[in-house]
Amino acid sequence: MVVIGAGLIWLGWNGFNGGDPYGSTIDAGIAVLNTELAAAASVVAWILMDMSFIKKPTLVGATTACVTGLVAITPAAGYVSGYGALVIGIAAGTIPWMTLNKLSPKLKVDDALGVFPAHGVAGLVGGLLTGILADPTVTQYVDPGLKGWLYGNFNQFLIQVEAAAIVIAYVFVVSFVLLKLIGLFIPLQESPEKLKVGDEAIHGEVVYDFAEV
Repeated sequence: MVVIGAGLIWLGWNGFNGGDPYGSTIDAGIAVLNTELAAAASVVAWILMDMSFIKKPTLVGATTACVTGLVAITPAAGYVSGYGALVIGIAAGTIPWMTLNKLSPKLKVDDALGVFPAHGVAGLVGGLLTGILADPTVTQYVDPGLKGWLYGNFNQFLIQVEAAAIVIAYVFVVSFVLLKLIGLFIPLQESPEKLKVGDEAIHGEVVYDFAEV
């Protein structure tokens, strides 16, 4: 089921990125191709990281890498070349991996599903790399003259950094306020006793019963 879910997300993401131009245009084709390249590169990079550090590839890791690659390429899909998409894919398979497996445990982040590395970190990586890798031979179809730091326009990278900082600040403030308001009415985390028991204590039912009959 995990593989099927990842496959459906991957398939749907082509419509997400490729459908952005609202037509069968050159930049739509570029976006779809870049989406495929980045997602595939991310999966391969994540598997190599798994094999290097935990000595075996993991199914959950590969499916997570599918998501990180798709997330990272989204801001860049219509702006970078195929080589740029591969670079973004490799970054999406390594930097979020380090965040999930090395940084998060040290910070004791309560993120069982790895949402922050898979979406937050991957999205930030893709957005910043767009400011570096935006290729004028590609952007001519969407915004002629737009180019990244690699092609001589350092200012575009600064724009991406500024945009990322604004989004991070906005999301942090709004999320903090909402969580504080919600916390006034219901607890934001179950007690350690209930968490140890799991679904039966919280929902009154068991999703998977592994007890011997």
